[in-house]
Amino acid sequence: MDMVRTVALLTALLAVACSPAAPPPAGQTTPQERRAADQKLTIAVKGIFGNPTPQSSATLHFVYYPLYDNLTAIVGNYEVRPWVAERWELRDDKTWRFILRRDLTWPDGSRLTARDVAFTLETVLQQRWPQQPYFTSVSAVTVVDDFTVDLALEQPDMSIPAAGNFLWIIPRDYFLRVGFDGFVANPVGSGPYELVTFRTADRVVYRKRATPHAFRQAVAEQLTYQVIAENAQIINGLRTGAVDLALDVNFTADQAETLKNAGMELHVGLSTLQYMAFPQGVAELRGTPLREKRVRQALWYAVNREALATTLYKGYAKPAISVAVPDTPYHDPTIPVPPYDPARSRQLLAAAGYPNGFRLPAGLGYNTAFTTQDVIVALQADLRAVGVEFDVVANERAVAVDKAYGRNNLQKEDIWVARQGDPLGFGGSRTFIGCGKPVGDPSALYWCSPEWDRLMDAAYAEKDEQRRAELLKRAARLQVEEAVYQALYVEPLFAAARENIRGFRPVHPLYYHLDSAYRIE
Repeated sequence: MDMVRTVALLTALLAVACSPAAPPPAGQTTPQERRAADQKLTIAVKGIFGNPTPQSSATLHFVYYPLYDNLTAIVGNYEVRPWVAERWELRDDKTWRFILRRDLTWPDGSRLTARDVAFTLETVLQQRWPQQPYFTSVSAVTVVDDFTVDLALEQPDMSIPAAGNFLWIIPRDYFLRVGFDGFVANPVGSGPYELVTFRTADRVVYRKRATPHAFRQAVAEQLTYQVIAENAQIINGLRTGAVDLALDVNFTADQAETLKNAGMELHVGLSTLQYMAFPQGVAELRGTPLREKRVRQALWYAVNREALATTLYKGYAKPAISVAVPDTPYHDPTIPVPPYDPARSRQLLAAAGYPNGFRLPAGLGYNTAFTTQDVIVALQADLRAVGVEFDVVANERAVAVDKAYGRNNLQKEDIWVARQGDPLGFGGSRTFIGCGKPVGDPSALYWCSPEWDRLMDAAYAEKDEQRRAELLKRAARLQVEEAVYQALYVEPLFAAARENIRGFRPVHPLYYHLDSAYRIE
């Protein structure tokens, strides 16, 4: 088996555990502890996607995870591990073969087979679901036998096994019988839980299936993902016991300290970037000044990234240079990044024909689940100081995702503040920069750069990790030179658990596997 190590965005996953001792292994209690009779866990989140199927979003791994199984999994030290696929091999430079487990079943007792995997990937590619950018190199999917599937590629792509982490397998026969709308109304997966309730912008409730899963030993009888918009309410819920865990929350530094002082188990990860995107399609459609490279470069000089990272987050964050996270193999500290220099910013604006600045018609948009208002206020102040004016549009998570993917005819803002982060080398940048490859409406977030495409294709085709890293560093330098979007800081992502929760194991700041989580008395 060719267990290709993922092209990884390494993370400094720091577990700041404030409980008296580390929790026992999954599914076990210490002699002094007793497992509680009530194993219905409530998990606070800042938002959920628009519908309970993989069509809705490529992120929120922890909300999909109870219901679905993915083709592969990225765990521990970011190696690609077996999941639905028990092994895989590169048969030639343009063919990946996946051999599947034979013991996974759908709720009706039928087996999960290669036909389900092939149908899932074909649907993702043909319907341009959000997972599509991870598989743009795939030209054909072939079912070899019931438990073997081949992926033919247009060009070599060493990231395909890692991309399997984003491929949530759906049942072919059931989906074809009920159609997409029927699947949205009653989704079916091979995971250990079944869906009980889905209310977008409110809650998702899962109940453990009566039949056991082949290899996932789920403990909790019920998982409720409750949307709580305000961080203060989440903290209060953790304190009172109304909430057992909080995942993927953008706590402030002061709020994180409050949780630690209250005895909560707090996990902090640095593996995602906050950035400002300048959507090319939007700029061209509205004829805004952001079409001009000197204007985009002026915005780099206008923003005090150091203050965002150190003042607002008090040491929890780091300033970012490019799409590559500091301390990873793809980070290049020699990239000449524009420093904070408002005077230089005003000079560039004047040279571009805007000596008095300008006002953006559709403003700046952000996802309230990803970015705190303090950050937006600071950005608005920095840009206003050089004459760039705009209104701010706050988007709850489901609306923000639809805007990102150009769905439902929602108006996109001129500047988009968001985050990106996954274990495929350059994370969301592979989906937000490029010509023709991104999913959804090209005017949503994307910037066309043929040279970026060339470098990225070459990097993912490269088997030698050192040469791959050099190609990715060149792509990072190009992204800064063209100012297609501005990396702001490497953000802290927080997960918190009450002191009576055991078995909680985040494997990545964006990935939380709750199968082993349970409550003690």
